[in-house]
Amino acid sequence: MKHRWRTDLNYLCGVRARRWAELLRRERLDGTYAHRIVQISALSLYNSVLARLGGSPDLDGVAVRAPIFILGHWRSGTTWLYHLLAQDPALHAPDAFEVVNPTTFAHTRGLSTRLFGGLLPDRRVQDDVPMGFHLPEEDEYAIALLAGTSPYLGRSFPDDLAHYERFLTLRGCTPEEVAAFREALLGFLRRLTLAHPGQTLVLKSPAHTARVRVLLELFPDARFVHIHRDPYAVFASTRHLYDTVDWFWTLQRRPDDVDDTILRQYALLHAAWFEERSLIAEDRLVELAFEDLSRDPIGALRSIYDALGLDGFDPARSRFEALVADRADHQRNRFPELCESDRARVREAASRCFDAWGYPR
Repeated sequence: MKHRWRTDLNYLCGVRARRWAELLRRERLDGTYAHRIVQISALSLYNSVLARLGGSPDLDGVAVRAPIFILGHWRSGTTWLYHLLAQDPALHAPDAFEVVNPTTFAHTRGLSTRLFGGLLPDRRVQDDVPMGFHLPEEDEYAIALLAGTSPYLGRSFPDDLAHYERFLTLRGCTPEEVAAFREALLGFLRRLTLAHPGQTLVLKSPAHTARVRVLLELFPDARFVHIHRDPYAVFASTRHLYDTVDWFWTLQRRPDDVDDTILRQYALLHAAWFEERSLIAEDRLVELAFEDLSRDPIGALRSIYDALGLDGFDPARSRFEALVADRADHQRNRFPELCESDRARVREAASRCFDAWGYPR
């Protein structure tokens, strides 16, 4: 089983002892990953001690400016768009340190990055994109650590996938679970607002694509950028994602065939998206093709700023252009052509996506 001895890259290294104890009571862990379990257990105690020492600020009066949410299925270009928007100094994208230390980042960054900076590689294993504690990362990790209401836990505990998969759309969840999700997200964003006053938060979690209703209940004036990509390419790239990152996340034996999971979640996510996207006001939503962002990233950014009524494109343009130049030599993954049986399964799961976005079947 490849990579089984690697311990880095696991977002659960940011869990606190109480949440970790709850997971240990619920899940039957695989001894193959004892080294990883020991590491997470030790760090959970460290995280809890630092949280207690840092105290708890009063968050009730902290008003979060309406965020910008980047939506789109995994491997659709959300990360590239996220990194680009994060160059605007008027915006703040939570970085990797903040999302894996969602309650303590304000007072632990110096110590923890010195102690554990070596656990994080310079590049992501799935696509060789730059990685680091200072670079933008998904707020989904913070939700998983704070409330446990994230489908990502299903990739760490695949034996219990059905339980965690409900959190992809939040449909079928109990009122208590939805409340826990809302509290975790809002609390995290309030802490970010305290740490970065005056900046608008820009957030990226592919799972948010299926949670528009809940997000609008929290932030009625939120803006959204949805990016889509050829479903065949998304499937091939997501299959590669599961075959790389999941080996670092899992604490149970991972199923050998994850295609069913990928296609089922693809269908669930987009069914929710097409049902709820009409809840977003027209001037609060931009839909963007991955291919357009790849061909002309600066032009795509300008169209986003214009459509959403955002100020600051011209002052930030030089920063956007610098990042585009820096990543100019990046080589995207290439995958073998899908066999016809795989293509047929993708067509079935993504039927509405092919029709809506005009990709050839």
